[in-house]
Amino acid sequence: MKPTFFSATLVFVVMSVVQCNPNYQQMMKQCLDETKLTEAELKAFMSSGMNNNPNENLKCYAKCLMEKQGHLVNGQFNADALLNSLKDVPQMKDKMPEISSGVNACRNIKGTDDCDTAFKISMCLKEHKAIGGPQ
Repeated sequence: MKPTFFSATLVFVVMSVVQCNPNYQQMMKQCLDETKLTEAELKAFMSSGMNNNPNENLKCYAKCLMEKQGHLVNGQFNADALLNSLKDVPQMKDKMPEISSGVNACRNIKGTDDCDTAFKISMCLKEHKAIGGPQ
């Protein structure tokens, strides 16, 4: 997998969780296949500074990744699971107050469907600097 592709997908997950999960690349591939999102579409979205209109495949890719990590369950953001997955990560310990604040700000976001919800949560987390991605 190309490094730029890997870094581009960080917008949908917390970086430390990605680094600690040896199955993450497999999850990414599964989600790309399941949602029929192409690497080119993902790169185009990232190149736009994540400001262009996402297609449904991109939104569902966010949902797929969040579900596979246990951060989205039955269409509901599992903020506690996200925070619990980070609390023991050494590089996150000093950042937990900021991350917790961002996660809590995004806790109740709902979209028009589960894919839209996952995408909106991801963008909220990015906005609050609670997840990785280009800043």
